[in-house]
Formats: sequence, structure tokens, C-alpha cells
Amino acid sequence: MSPGARRGLPARALLVLAGLVLWLAGLAGPASAGPWVDRTTGNLRDNPLYVHPAARPNLSLPDQERIRARLSQVGTPIFVAVLPSQALAEAGGDAGRLAALVGASVGRPGTYLVVAGGSQGAGSSTLAKGQAAGRAKVAFQRHPDLADATMDFIARVEDAAGTPPVTSAPAQPPPGQEDGGGDTVLLVLLALAGVVALAVLLALTLENRSAQRTVRSGHQLAEAKAVSQEDLEALGADLRNLAVDFQADELDNPAAVNQYTRAHEFMERAEQAFEQARSPNDLAQVSSALESGRFSMAAARAMFERRSPPRRRPPCFFDTRHGPSVNDVGWEPASGPPRPVPACAACMRQIANGGQPQPRRVRTGLRRVPFYDAPPHFESWFGGYFGGAAADLVAGFPLGKALDDGFVGGRNTSGGGYGYLPVSFADTGVLDTGGAITGERESDSGTITIQEDPDEDQSAG
Repeated sequence: MSPGARRGLPARALLVLAGLVLWLAGLAGPASAGPWVDRTTGNLRDNPLYVHPAARPNLSLPDQERIRARLSQVGTPIFVAVLPSQALAEAGGDAGRLAALVGASVGRPGTYLVVAGGSQGAGSSTLAKGQAAGRAKVAFQRHPDLADATMDFIARVEDAAGTPPVTSAPAQPPPGQEDGGGDTVLLVLLALAGVVALAVLLALTLENRSAQRTVRSGHQLAEAKAVSQEDLEALGADLRNLAVDFQADELDNPAAVNQYTRAHEFMERAEQAFEQARSPNDLAQVSSALESGRFSMAAARAMFERRSPPRRRPPCFFDTRHGPSVNDVGWEPASGPPRPVPACAACMRQIANGGQPQPRRVRTGLRRVPFYDAPPHFESWFGGYFGGAAADLVAGFPLGKALDDGFVGGRNTSGGGYGYLPVSFADTGVLDTGGAITGERESDSGTITIQEDPDEDQSAG
């Protein structure tokens, strides 16, 4: 072997070792990130699309469903996050750096698009450097609409991923030369690299199998959260409309102002529970807070209009966004036995006139169905509104069968649950002994028993 060839062997060995160290260091990912990156990471691990409700611009629910369906069909991993502009502060105002932080924190190979406050940034571990950012720039220049730009970006990334990157061929040793002992060193290094690669491949295979098992639960969480998000947006819009009328009357109506303030507090509690939800079971607390918020809003509106405040009752069965029910009414579903259900005034008038109120419809898969025909992962969303009475209300329907198996969100099987028990009991299962009294009373029909919240005046007066 020539002296020049002998000097080249250690250099090649060092390059191989350096490449292994850099590769493994890249797999390790960052040690920590900011709260916005952490929150986005947790959601993207469950679903490739995360849209924060406070983001501006934002995606409508139909656009979210369209993009989520497109992402499930792509041949290369793509993750999309739509965030408020405050998230940019964690990346020094740079959307591209924010996308890189999110991708590193998620720790999965793929292409990441982040849109925050109208600025877009993209990065990728599967495309050549700069390709993801370039394609994002072109897509958003050609499409002012966020949904159209996102769909265009997905198509461009999928197209780019179909062309493998060009690599140069390894240098060959001069003909007639033998590596001798140097070949042994390289073989040992390559063997070590193979062992490391095999171990990483095995770990990734196990992770992929686990991911496949959680894909279904990720889609279920997305469907249930979409319904909760509709509820959040509806209550937020109603509170904003009430605020306009309320300004002129807030000085001489402190009781109404108090109920209006409570409605906002429950709204904030619901938003926080929504952000922290990691499974469909976590959405019971969102529904519970929304139910309390709607009751407080209805009480505030009644006081503002100089009417008697409503009595604390379950929400309207046909659509909880209608607000508190005023009485129980006989309902004869097309399938299933007749039963009394709580209804708002408008739905009661429809039934009294021989009609049938339109039930709330939820999206599952590619279709919309009445909520009582929804699959089991909607049980906590519904049960959070009606507690232990939920199963009886939808008995004989698919949702009722799921609730019969045990509703994880309700602790009281006699008709109470989140929204009808003291907060300490609903959250911990331990009754508050510091003066709180839990009482049970029958509704007007004698069929639905609810627990009164001792922290509130039941007449809201």
C-alpha cells in the first residue's frame, strides 16, 4: 500500500465516525422548547393538523376536514400547524425557525409547515435543504386563502418527495492498490455503523407499530374535538353579541353583570380544558364548563331584559347550543322507544305543533349523523353535558350503548355529573365538606334527577 493511501484511511474512518455522531445527535432532538412549541408538538403527535382556535387567519371546520383528509393520503409525512402570532416569539419572530423547532420537538421525519399570524415557515428532514421553505413561499404567494395555500403546499411537497435527491458516487481507490490493514479498520467501523443502524431501525419499527395503533385514536380525538370546538365558537359568539347590549345596562344591574362575568370564567375554563385534552375522554370537562357558561349567560340575558332568571336545568337535548331547557317533553324518535327529554322553549313548541326538532349532527368519517347515532368516542362530549342521566336519554341508540358501558366523565350514576355537582366532587370525587350541601330533586317529569350546585343560586337571582 502506498503512503498516500495509508494516510487516507484514518481520514475516511474519521468521516464515518463523525457522520454517525451527527446522525445520532440529530435523532436526540432539542432538550426543551417553549409552551407554544410544546403544545403544538403534543397535538401533532396525535394528528398531522393542529389549528389553534385563536389563530388569525384561521381555517374553517370544513377546510380543516378537507386538509386532514388530504394529509391522510399523502405518500410522505407532512405536518401542518396554524398558530396565533404570539407563537413567533419563541423563535425570535421567524416562522421558519418556529417550524424547525416544532419538527425537532415532534421528533418524527417529515415536512413541517407552520402558519403563525399570517407568516408561514417550513422545514423538512425528508427533502433537500431549502425545498420546503421555497415551496411554502410559492404556494402562499399564489393563494391568498390559507386553505388553498395549504393544499397547494401539500401537493408541492408530495411532488418533491417523489424525486430522490441526487448523490455523488463514492471515490474509488486507484487500481492495483490493496488496502491491507486499513480495510480491516473500515470493516469494523462499517460493522458498528450497521449495528447502530439496525438498532435505530428496530426502534423506529416499534414506534411505527405503536403509531399505527394510535392513528385510530388520533382520528377519534380530532372528530370529538371538532364538535367541542363548534360549541366553544358558538358560546363565544353569543357572549360577544350579549356584550354589545350589556354595556348600557351594566351600572344599574350588578346581578346581571355578575352572571355575565361567570359565563366568561366558564368559557375560559372550557378553552383551557380543550387545549389540554389528549383523548376523547378529556372532553367531558369541556362540555361541563360550556353547560355552566351557557346557563350563566342565559341568566345574565334574562336579568338584563328584566325577566326572572331561568331555573337550573339540563341543556336542551336536541342541541346543547340552544342553552338551558325549560321543561321535559315527550319525544318519539323514529327508532327506539318514546322518552321524556329536556327541551328549550323553541323545541317544545315544535313538538307541541306536531313537528320534530332537528337534532344536532356531528361528523364521523365522511358523513354527518344525528348525535345519538354517533360512535363511542363522542360519549364524553355528550356525557359532560348531562352527567349520569346521559345514558337514559339516548338509550337504544349507538351512543346510548357506549354510555351503558360506563361513562368515564360522570361520577354519579343517579343523574348527576359534570355541571351538576360541586366542582370539588366533579374534579376529584371527594365531596366538599366545607359547608356545601348537595341536594337531589326531581325534574318536572319526575324522570331526570340532577344534582344542584351549592355554589350557585339555583334561580340565578
